[in-house]
Amino acid sequence: MDLVGKCLIARPSIEDPLFKRSVVFIYEQNVAGIAGVIINQRSPISTHDIFLNRGFSPSEAAEKVYVGGPVNSNAVLILHTSEWKTTNTLKVNSDLSVSSDDLMFYKFVNGDKPEGYKFITGVAAWHPLQLKQELNNNRWLISNLTVHQILDTDSRQLWDVAIETNAKQTIDRFI
Repeated sequence: MDLVGKCLIARPSIEDPLFKRSVVFIYEQNVAGIAGVIINQRSPISTHDIFLNRGFSPSEAAEKVYVGGPVNSNAVLILHTSEWKTTNTLKVNSDLSVSSDDLMFYKFVNGDKPEGYKFITGVAAWHPLQLKQELNNNRWLISNLTVHQILDTDSRQLWDVAIETNAKQTIDRFI
């Protein structure tokens, strides 16, 4: 099953604090594994912290940063609309891409930003068989969310919105 560009929505039975009520956007899938980012868990750090840590002086207001997952938690990436790119941009689909390089910081500091984006630290990663087992054990729902839902919905409401969207998509398949 191709999950790239889809969202995993944690079922209420997931008790792990990091994944409880989480929505995970999947951006890569291959024989070695599946990678995504949690898009609704706020981090205590801001973009100012990230920029200052990398030697940049941000001039704009600090923005939210999200905890993308437990793997490589010091890495910073941007989930963003696909019209924007840097030297290390992975185009996920026609709407969304992921970037992670120093050029993205330089571009942001100089006012060159994508139409929509989220700063994220760390990723969520699974071995293909591990995620398959979690799906078979009904730990996750799979849904297509819109770019607006992914990038603009308040993080405190995104899980509820994702659950409602999944329910509607499920009903629509049978009607």
